[in-house]
Amino acid sequence: MFGAHLDGVSAGPGINDNGSGSATLLENALVLAQRNPTMTKRVRFAWWTDEEQGLNGSDFYVRSLSATQKSYIKGYYNFDMVASTNGGYFINRITSTTAAPLKAYWDSLNLQPEENVEGQGRSDDYSFQQAGIPTSGYAMGAGARKTTAQATKWGGTANSSYDPCYHRACDTTSNINATGLNRSADGVAYAIWNLAVAATPVPDDFSMAVSPASGSVQQGQSTTTTVSTAITNGSAQSVALSATGAPSGVTVTFTPASVQSGQSSTATLSVGSTATPGTYQITIVGTGVVTRTTTYTLTVTGTGGCNGGQLIVNGGFENGTSPWTGTTGAIGSPAGQTPHSGTRFAWLSGNGSSSTETLNQTVTIPAGCTSVTLRYWLHIDTAETTQVTQYDKFTVKVNNTVLTTLSNLNAAAGYVERSLNLGSYAGQQITLTFTGTEDYSLQTSFVLDDVTIQAG
Repeated sequence: MFGAHLDGVSAGPGINDNGSGSATLLENALVLAQRNPTMTKRVRFAWWTDEEQGLNGSDFYVRSLSATQKSYIKGYYNFDMVASTNGGYFINRITSTTAAPLKAYWDSLNLQPEENVEGQGRSDDYSFQQAGIPTSGYAMGAGARKTTAQATKWGGTANSSYDPCYHRACDTTSNINATGLNRSADGVAYAIWNLAVAATPVPDDFSMAVSPASGSVQQGQSTTTTVSTAITNGSAQSVALSATGAPSGVTVTFTPASVQSGQSSTATLSVGSTATPGTYQITIVGTGVVTRTTTYTLTVTGTGGCNGGQLIVNGGFENGTSPWTGTTGAIGSPAGQTPHSGTRFAWLSGNGSSSTETLNQTVTIPAGCTSVTLRYWLHIDTAETTQVTQYDKFTVKVNNTVLTTLSNLNAAAGYVERSLNLGSYAGQQITLTFTGTEDYSLQTSFVLDDVTIQAG
C-alpha cells in the first residue's frame, strides 16, 4: 500500500493528463517551480506491508513514533485502488483542509469526486487518522458496485463492481484503468507540488561556521580561527565580515575582510594586556544580501596563575541554544517539567521509546588551574518500576571518556546537584557531552539545568 506523509511535504515531477480534461493546474504549478524548485516542506513515501491482515505495517510505524514525531507530520495521503477498471473518483475526507489540493485538481477536470465511503477505516490512512494526524487520499473503488448515477457521471457499467477483478486471479497488470491512474498520478503530483514547493525563488543565502569554535588566550597574546562560509541557496554573494561582543582590550580582525560565499577567511583575536580574564562569547557577523552569524568562545587568562573563572557559556539555557550542539531541540521550557532556576532547561530522553539525545559544549580550561569543578543540577523521573536494572541511562563524558553514569535507578522527586573534578584537564580544550539513552519502552526523563565549570 502506498502513502506519503508530509513533514510539516519533496515532490516528484508531474505527468501530463492523457485523459479528457485539462492539466492546466499541474502545468501552472510546474511553471511556477521553474527549473530549480525551492522545497519548503519534506515528503516521505512509504509502501506498507500487511494491509489486508489488519493494517499491520502502517499501524506498527505510527505506534513507533513519539508524540513529538507525530506532531511533525502535517498531513498523510493514502493512494489505494487508484486504477480500478470500472472505477469512480473518490477522495478520503473530501471536505477536509488536507483534501483540498486533491479535490482542486480533480475539480479542474470536472470529475465531480465523491467521498470514499467504501474505504473508510479499511486502508492505511486509518492508522494515521487514529493517531490524530490529518489524512486524505485518492481511491477509485474496490468491490462495491457503481450506481446508475455514477455510471451516468463517470461512464462505466452500473451495478458492476468498481474493480470486477478485486481479490481475484484476473487482477493482473492488464487490469488497469490507464486514464484513471493518470488522473490520480497528476493529482498527487499537483497536490504535493503545491504543498512542498515555493511559488517564487528564495533569495541567495549562505551559512557560516568557525573552526576551532573556542580558544584560550593569555593577556598580551593572540590566536586565530578559520571563518568558513557555504552557499545554502542560489548563487554566491559578497560577504563582509565583522565581530561583536569582544570585551574591552580584545580586537578581532579578518584576512581577508570580505569573501565570496563558499570561501574562508582567517580571524585573528588579539588580547591586550589590560583585557579582563574570563570567558566571552564573540559573534562573527557575515553581511551580504542576507546577514548570518556564528559564535566563537574566547577565554582570556592572566599572565600569572589560572584566572579561569566560570567557563561554560549559557549553562542555564536562558539565552537560546548556542553554543550548545547536538540535540538542541531538547532545550526550552516545555510543559511537563520545570527549571531548577530561570525559565528554561534541557530535557533529554523522556520519549518512552528507543532514542539517544546529546548536548555538547567545547571549552578551554586554562593552564595552571589547580581546581576545576564541573557542577550541574539534574532531575530524573521515570516510569520504570525495577529497582535493580538500568534500562535508561544518563552519561557525562569529557572528550571520549565517560566520567559518570546515572540511570532510572537514580530517579528522585526534585533536582540533585552533582559535581565532577576536571582538574586533570587543565590546559586542554575539552568537549563536555551529556547523553540520555532510553530503551524501547517506559520513559525516563533526564532534566538538566545550571551547568558550570569553575576553574581557579
